[in-house]
Amino acid sequence: MSKIKTVLEIPEDAYLALSASGYSKKKIARDAKELLAARLFKIGTLSLGKAAELAEMSLSRFIDFLDTLEIPVLSYDGEELSDEFKTVKELTEKDEG
Repeated sequence: MSKIKTVLEIPEDAYLALSASGYSKKKIARDAKELLAARLFKIGTLSLGKAAELAEMSLSRFIDFLDTLEIPVLSYDGEELSDEFKTVKELTEKDEG
């Protein structure tokens, strides 16, 4: 898979503060990419799989990462959740009958 290179510009003072905290340019870029992927997933711009790909993580690792950020992988509104419970109930009743 080919990649497109982008540039992240940050103020020098911010870089110096990050550097003093142990951040290398590579770690800053990696963290920025991971957080961007999480944000784009959260707002619905990227699917879970595409966001994991952007973050360069396996799907399971990305899901764990989202959990650390308290970003739900599944998000249902009241009606959607009610529909899911209805479907589960119907399937359960079919199995019992």
